Amino acid sequence: MENTIDTIFSNQVYLAIAGVLAIILVFAFIKKIIKLVFTIGVLLVLYVVYLNYTDQEVPQNMDEFKKSVSESVEKVKDVASESLEEVKESTKKIVEKKVGEKVDEVFGD
Repeated sequence: MENTIDTIFSNQVYLAIAGVLAIILVFAFIKKIIKLVFTIGVLLVLYVVYLNYTDQEVPQNMDEFKKSVSESVEKVKDVASESLEEVKESTKKIVEKKVGEKVDEVFGD
């Protein structure tokens, strides 16, 4: 490792290549951070638009925002669990019907 560092610092071409690579890495890192911040901003704006569209109160501080988001998450969880239970029941009925048809087909003839 020490030999590699010595080689890079002793040759100006290698040093230039290492510098360009470092600049590219820093640029890529900053670009990803900016993309993340932009995505979070867009999601927050969409959430505020959703709250206005559904005539709910827009949170004025961070504590209200956390409470509002947690309530929304709880609503989504409840709806998802209800939907999942309905799917389980309908799947169970379909499977029972198909098994009954196959049993009748095998033993009925």
